[in-house]
Amino acid sequence: MTLRKSPSNRPSHYGQLSLNFEKRHGKTIIENYYQLPPLRSGRALHINPKNPSEATVYMVETSGGLVAGDQNKFEINLAEDANVCLIPQSATKAYPSFNGMWSTQNIDVSIGPKATLAWKTEAMIPYETAKFKGKTVINMAKDASLLWGEILAPGRATHGEKLKYENLKTNFQVWLEDECLIYDALSFSPNQTDLGQLGLLENHLYVGSLWFVSPYAQEIDIKKLNEELQEIADVKVGAALLEKKAVNLRWLASDLVLLKQEMDRVWEILSDYIVEKKL
Repeated sequence: MTLRKSPSNRPSHYGQLSLNFEKRHGKTIIENYYQLPPLRSGRALHINPKNPSEATVYMVETSGGLVAGDQNKFEINLAEDANVCLIPQSATKAYPSFNGMWSTQNIDVSIGPKATLAWKTEAMIPYETAKFKGKTVINMAKDASLLWGEILAPGRATHGEKLKYENLKTNFQVWLEDECLIYDALSFSPNQTDLGQLGLLENHLYVGSLWFVSPYAQEIDIKKLNEELQEIADVKVGAALLEKKAVNLRWLASDLVLLKQEMDRVWEILSDYIVEKKL
């Protein structure tokens, strides 16, 4: 493949990872795959004692992050009754945009009948002057299940880069066959908008989102779930039921470690809930 040169004379990379899963003899396997560096995946591991049929796959970005002009693309397909847990091995990093170009990441997912996909929570970290666009489109059968977590960071907070990126745009969509159930678009430009104002981030730095889409979502007691969410200093969180088909939890936090711990706790609760209902 011939790589075009970016204005900074650095060759942009075009990473791609395509994974197709199906269930055979009671276990989910990778039926076929395609990987174009810097995106790679490990083999399917069957390590979940609560759900032996589940395939756990670690995904790796070997370049360390996205430089301006870089493009990463994920294509994930689950056949009927497949059970998959995808785990990014590290946070997604968008490096400074010295040439003014955007770095992009597109994720396209298809979930077949009675299949379940869990995408483990990880952070998106934009460096100073970074410009990042992320788009995720998930098409799923009405009897399929999805558990998806993500965190938007303010930058390299430990290096003093808080809200110094140029642009951060994300678009998350979930389609139940022909119905658009979720359309969640976020756009942050710290140089143009005071993100600390009332109604936006206020005094918080991190935005955490957890999505649970399943035919079992309507059975969740949202009032009880909200009561069980831990009250932590400098953390705001709320849960809502969408059309009796999905549950959304949103966090605003100032401490990444505490946020990830709490999101992982709720993620495990919902993951166990899916297994309990399906078994």
